[in-house]
Amino acid sequence: MNHPKPSAAPRFSRHAKSLTWSLLALAAAGCGAGDSASPSTPAERTQPLTALPTSCLDIRTAQPGAPDSYYVLYVAGDVTASWTAYCHDMAGTPKEYLALPRKEPGANFSQYTAGGASPGTDVRTAYYQLRIDPATLRVDTADQTFAISTGELTHSPDTVTSVPYGVAMACGGGQGVGRVDLRGTPFTVDAEAFGVGGASATGAAVSSEDGQVVDLTGDGFCGWVGLVGSYNPYNQQGGALQLHYRGGDRPATCQDIRAARPGAPDGEYALFVNKDPLKRWTAWCKDMVSTPREYLVLPHTEDGANYSQYTAGGNSPGTDVRTRYTRVRLNPATLTVDTADQTFATSTGALKHVNKEPVTAMTYAAAMGCSRTGLANVDLRGTPFSVPSGAIGKFGPSSSSSWWAFSDNNQVVEMHGYGGCGWVGPQGSYNPFNQNGAQLPLAYTVPQP
Repeated sequence: MNHPKPSAAPRFSRHAKSLTWSLLALAAAGCGAGDSASPSTPAERTQPLTALPTSCLDIRTAQPGAPDSYYVLYVAGDVTASWTAYCHDMAGTPKEYLALPRKEPGANFSQYTAGGASPGTDVRTAYYQLRIDPATLRVDTADQTFAISTGELTHSPDTVTSVPYGVAMACGGGQGVGRVDLRGTPFTVDAEAFGVGGASATGAAVSSEDGQVVDLTGDGFCGWVGLVGSYNPYNQQGGALQLHYRGGDRPATCQDIRAARPGAPDGEYALFVNKDPLKRWTAWCKDMVSTPREYLVLPHTEDGANYSQYTAGGNSPGTDVRTRYTRVRLNPATLTVDTADQTFATSTGALKHVNKEPVTAMTYAAAMGCSRTGLANVDLRGTPFSVPSGAIGKFGPSSSSSWWAFSDNNQVVEMHGYGGCGWVGPQGSYNPFNQNGAQLPLAYTVPQP
């Protein structure tokens, strides 16, 4: 059975506060609360932090010799996104652990229920602190440094003595159970992060307490509920569980900006998807004096970037209609682009669609032609967004030779639309010219240069 040193958990809670809050005072006066250090304490004689600490290494850099203990860290250096970390192995390679205030029986445990094809005794692992990456807020569910396991069973041919965090498993002998309980921390977790796996598997992940608690049940032969994509999640076979920081004063919309700063003018502002400090993006806020709207600023506006074209000729005489975009309307709640919004776009050319309907503009992300090849480009480099692979399609009569290609981590999409008439554009689009635009979903991704 896996057991940490018996003195580990109590030892950490007895002497942590004074150092924690002394470092916090150096980092940001007025943020946090707790025991204040006297002028003679080592914490006040060390090198002050020049920025809010985001990792345990930042703490050690500011205070060489700082011991393993609890400290206050800040997600992405955001003063409104603090959390309490236990810094482990400060004399070697510092690692961050999230302290779990709920330590009572039935909180923060995983269980493989014995019986059926897995004889033995129920294997239950109770967690007191979780290994967390402070940059991504992902928990290493296999790390059991601060966990205690009881029981032992055989999952042929393996001997099982522990269970990763966030797992409920059984093999025909009863129902596996588990619980994720983040109450007392500033984090939440999506129930959708968990799924059913294994043979004849059944189970559920039920969220409560505003996303801070997830109750797990899993059964099968053998079956489990665990991280989506997990396989035989016992012993150290765990994956990465994404957490989310909740609350804070980070604006999610331009309306949030105006509410905090009445009279704020139209301009560029930092917004955060769902107020998540890890999901910052630059928005142009328009109409701040009336009904604020959010636009995504497109850094790449050179020739050949962020344009849509209906190529003239064939059954659509005239001149090529090309619309170039410098900003696109983005819904900050759904992360969908209104491709019909041409507030920050310029168009050239004019033609008649099938020699009837006048066309003077093209919606965003649309390439169209009528026995000619239309062209388009989406270029999101320099933003934290990308286009999901399934968001683009080809439509219209005889459009089989149309194509599109993704590159640069799905931040760039080249489109060629051909048919009689045919086009390439967002799923669900129809004759995407003038203001006939469909919604283009985006995904938050790693910013690219």
